[in-house]
Amino acid sequence: MNARMMRKKIMEVEGSMIIKDYSQNKEDVLSLYRAYEDFCKKADVSVNESMRSEAQKIEDGVFNLMILGEAKSGKSTFINAYLGREVVPMDVRQCTSAIIRIKNGDTFQLFARTAGGGQTHVQGEKKIHEFLKEHAAISDEYRKIPVTTINNELLIKYKGRKIPEGEIDAFLTAEKGNNFFNLDEEKYNALIREYIGKEQKSWQKIITEIEISYPLPEAMRGITIIDSPGTGANGSVGNIAEEYLTHANAIIFVKALTGQALESKSFMNFFKNSCKEKQKATLFLAFTRIADFSGKDLALLKEQAIDLYCKDIDKEKILFVDSKMQLFLNQCRALESVEKIDYYFEQLEKKEHDFAPASNCWYRSRGDVSKFIAAMEEKSAFSGVCSALEKFARKAHYIQLMKFVENIEREYRSWKSIFLDSLQIAKEHFHDPTALENSIKKKKEDLEVLHNKIQEEIHVIHNDYTDNLNGEGKVHQYAKRLKNEYVEKLGKFMSLSKDELNNQTFPQMKKLTLDAIACSEDVRKQIATEFLKKCNERLIRLEESDKILAEAYLPNFTESDFDKIQKSTEQEVKGYKNIKKYRTFGPTEKRPYYLHQKHVKIVAENIRSRLEDEIVPHMMNNAIQYIAVCKNVYMTKLKERKEEVEQEYNRLLQDKDDNEKRQSDIERLERNLCMIEIEQKRMSTLKGVLSNYV
Repeated sequence: MNARMMRKKIMEVEGSMIIKDYSQNKEDVLSLYRAYEDFCKKADVSVNESMRSEAQKIEDGVFNLMILGEAKSGKSTFINAYLGREVVPMDVRQCTSAIIRIKNGDTFQLFARTAGGGQTHVQGEKKIHEFLKEHAAISDEYRKIPVTTINNELLIKYKGRKIPEGEIDAFLTAEKGNNFFNLDEEKYNALIREYIGKEQKSWQKIITEIEISYPLPEAMRGITIIDSPGTGANGSVGNIAEEYLTHANAIIFVKALTGQALESKSFMNFFKNSCKEKQKATLFLAFTRIADFSGKDLALLKEQAIDLYCKDIDKEKILFVDSKMQLFLNQCRALESVEKIDYYFEQLEKKEHDFAPASNCWYRSRGDVSKFIAAMEEKSAFSGVCSALEKFARKAHYIQLMKFVENIEREYRSWKSIFLDSLQIAKEHFHDPTALENSIKKKKEDLEVLHNKIQEEIHVIHNDYTDNLNGEGKVHQYAKRLKNEYVEKLGKFMSLSKDELNNQTFPQMKKLTLDAIACSEDVRKQIATEFLKKCNERLIRLEESDKILAEAYLPNFTESDFDKIQKSTEQEVKGYKNIKKYRTFGPTEKRPYYLHQKHVKIVAENIRSRLEDEIVPHMMNNAIQYIAVCKNVYMTKLKERKEEVEQEYNRLLQDKDDNEKRQSDIERLERNLCMIEIEQKRMSTLKGVLSNYV
């Protein structure tokens, strides 16, 4: 047994051991997922739908291996070389125009879906090959324009409707960088417009997805190979390809060593953007068309390529192959004899389908088939690809399991972070129940006090000043005292004898009266001050109480009023009377008289009456009106304060409810965190087991 066969045998044994253990490990991983679903239900959180989808893929044994690369990178050729036969179109003048999924099956059959929702089923290698050539490849006349992008971005998008000219212009501007064949810009744009005009009405027939069932090598069974449309110069892929990329378990990036530079900005961006959420262990980078180089040139290119990409992908997963050489090798192996191989290359030359690196190997071997095969193997370097992919295939499902466990773990970490933050907030806002109850009790007492002030006390204070029914109101009492004091002083003038009267009597009486009027103003102010003070003390303190506005108090008696009374009553106490010159007989004469004492009494009586009927009632009414205004102000403020206290009281009641809820939340969050910790320990243990296989 040679070394190659020995290595193959060892790999088969290792593979069988892995497969033997896989079913149990798969069940353990799915058990973790079921526990995750149960956790989500108990914690009342949503299950991540992508997790649900991934779990179903594991349950069904689905593993998606996506092949990505720029247009004309040789993806299809690479796939065919690996599979050993032309399954997908790979003529150098054609490129894939639809997503092609290749999965294991008992027979060679194809299912195709169109943009319009149509489906096609084809069986048999020849018919499938013809269908793919016709429907999954770009015709020669349009092979130099980005047909796939046109289909996805314009034709399918507008569904046969007229595409706005501005949209086409914007598309042409954006696609300048995809002119890989360096056509004249005018010709390039004209071809695009021609294709749009020709294919616009038949957008429904555009093939968007193809599924091929094919007997895959045993190591690859359960793995679905996905060939995507080529990416544009900006590194973009279509919406369908993006969706597949999201669910890809592993990716093989294909890039040609010929054409664009190794450090192509578009490919670098595309590569890095596609890799950022993928594990290194699931990524491959295959550089194709190495047969075009040899010796130092090839070695230098390999070195440059590894330096450029080794930070983003494992070095051993950076592969250098020639897929076309491998296809020729597969074909020649099937021919076996010198004559058949010779005839094969002669026919290729006649049809101008000759591949110089392959034909040179044949002519240099001088008919030595084994030497030729060895040279072809060396040129294709595909044995390294097969070895790497077979090794990966044995581990692929375990990588999938490990990644899935890590995703579950990430979900738990995310929820743990959220729950810890919520727990901290809940604890920070959790109050001592006893202290909260005391606050509620105190606030309830405050409400009762305010209620009593509004319903009773303010009315008591008001009535204390305004109740005149029994003459007990303070306003009435102050007015009565003011009146009595003035009447008493006025009475002294009324009791003056004739000899005590003089020309100062009325000025003194006037002063007394005006002083009494001024005193009424002071009494009004005193009443207001006392009322406000009492309200501030017994009801609620108002800083602005001295600014309460009411009708201004203007005494209805002035100096002029006194003078008018004095003058108007003067006629009653002065005049002329006839007096005889002699006692008995003789003529009489008129002499003036003035009853000063009577005049004083009349004026005093007039003012006293005015005092009782006008002055004092006016002062009392003004004071009572002011008190009424003040009462309304204090009532308003009391009600406002009551509303505030009610809000505070209700807030405290809400706090009590919230506190009880927080207590429940704290208990719930602590339970959730406990569940997470238990599952994290289980995942840590299982990851340790899985790490033995990846």
